[in-house]
Amino acid sequence: MMTMTHAESYARTEAGKAEIRAHSIKLSRPARNLLMVIDASCSGDAWIGKVNGSTQADLDVLIAARLVAPQTGPGTRTMHQRVGVEVAVRDWTYDALYTLLTHEAKERFGLIKGYRLILKIEGCSDLAGMQAVALDFVEHIRKAHGEESAARFRKQLGATE
Repeated sequence: MMTMTHAESYARTEAGKAEIRAHSIKLSRPARNLLMVIDASCSGDAWIGKVNGSTQADLDVLIAARLVAPQTGPGTRTMHQRVGVEVAVRDWTYDALYTLLTHEAKERFGLIKGYRLILKIEGCSDLAGMQAVALDFVEHIRKAHGEESAARFRKQLGATE
C-alpha cells in the first residue's frame, strides 16, 4: 500500500464507530488509538502528530477499511485561521482529550506529579471538565518545562496562536 500525506480532515464513519465498540478488525494499537480520537477538527496529518506512535500507514489502513472518510464543510478549519488554545480544546472529544492528557501526564511529569494530574483527569465527568483540565495542563507544562514546551503542547492541541 502506498503511503501518502493526509492534509485533509477525516472523521469516523458509521463503520468506524461500530468498530470502536466491536473490535472485530485486527488493528495495531496506534491505528486503534487514531480511530478512537480522529474527527474533522484537524487534518489527518495533524492527528497522526497527536496520537503517539501513529503513522500515515495507520491512517491509510483506517481509510482502506472505510473506518474513516474525508470530511469537508462546517467544523473543518482552513490552514490560515488563528486559533487560541481555549478555542482549540473545544474541537476535541472527551475520549481524545482523556487519551492525550493521560499519556502526556505520564511522559512529562513522572510518577508522583503525573499521578496527581491523572487523578484530576479521572475526576472529569464531562467534556467541559476535561477541557478545563486541558487548559490547566498547559499551565502545568509552562511552569515545569517552560514557555517553549507549553507552546508546543498548545500547538498539539490545535492552537495556532
